[in-house]
Amino acid sequence: MRVLSSLVLVLRDIWTLSFLRDILCEFLGTSVFLFSSLASVLLWPSEQIWEPPGLPDGLYNGLSTDLSAGLSTGLLTGLSTSLSAGVSPDFSPAVPPDSASRPHLQCPAPGLRVALAFGTSVGLVGLCLGPASSVGGVHLNPAVTLALAAGLRISPWRATLYVGGQLLGAVCSCCVLLALLPPHLRDTLALNQVSEGVRPYQAVLVEMAVTFQLVLCVLATARPKSAFHLPGPLLVGLSVTLGHLVAISYTGCGMNPARSFGPALVTLNFTNHWVYWAGPCVGAWLASLLHDLLLHPRWSCPGDWWAEFKELFPKDHQKQPTTLENAA
Repeated sequence: MRVLSSLVLVLRDIWTLSFLRDILCEFLGTSVFLFSSLASVLLWPSEQIWEPPGLPDGLYNGLSTDLSAGLSTGLLTGLSTSLSAGVSPDFSPAVPPDSASRPHLQCPAPGLRVALAFGTSVGLVGLCLGPASSVGGVHLNPAVTLALAAGLRISPWRATLYVGGQLLGAVCSCCVLLALLPPHLRDTLALNQVSEGVRPYQAVLVEMAVTFQLVLCVLATARPKSAFHLPGPLLVGLSVTLGHLVAISYTGCGMNPARSFGPALVTLNFTNHWVYWAGPCVGAWLASLLHDLLLHPRWSCPGDWWAEFKELFPKDHQKQPTTLENAA
């Protein structure tokens, strides 16, 4: 009976305008953040590199890299390689070949552009939707929500619904992005993939590290007395940018299970998908422990944590205690 009464109180707490608005902010914020961020990962035809005829495989890729860096040495080396191979380079004006008759190369999306897109998007969404939330900000990331729930900053049922809204927002943004893309760009849809040569345990460690520093930044800026509380969303955006610059070559940088779940579900490709849940969630949990037990201690023993945990559950204030004072 007591469990049923607590469940009724939890449902009553959920069915409020402020709570539903918070869930909407998580759903809408994650949708906008991931739509703009994932779009930066995709490589459009205008960004593809065509290989001129008459050059050995892969030579033009090296020449274009050297030329983009302003090095004339690469051009001379490439020409000498072509001549020694008995190939006559074609110096005719570069015209994009017909994709149906001649294969072309694709260069990966520049890491700096992707990192800036993710960081800027997180910062702007946090600035726009943060004031509308009753808890002082939006999470946009199940790993961040897990860390805040472990630190008893939000209730378990709020954390569960937050994660549901984030995952739903990620799937919706990927569906919209899929509908807007041409057919030849729908294969991967910015799917997170472990790079060749990187073992799963190494990928997990990389995801743990980048999520660890992100959650520490979130916790440091979330404290009202912190000097970085007001510019918190922008600093979190910088942390996301840093994480992408570090991990994008290893794992594509998940750092956010919702970001990895959306493309995986839409493309039905869950290869090594567990990496993008295990790494961020463990990293977020470790960051929460470090912050609350060592950097800014909140509990002296497990009993203190349990007592604070029980305080999260709502109480029925309509029922008056049956004491002699109240009976009089």
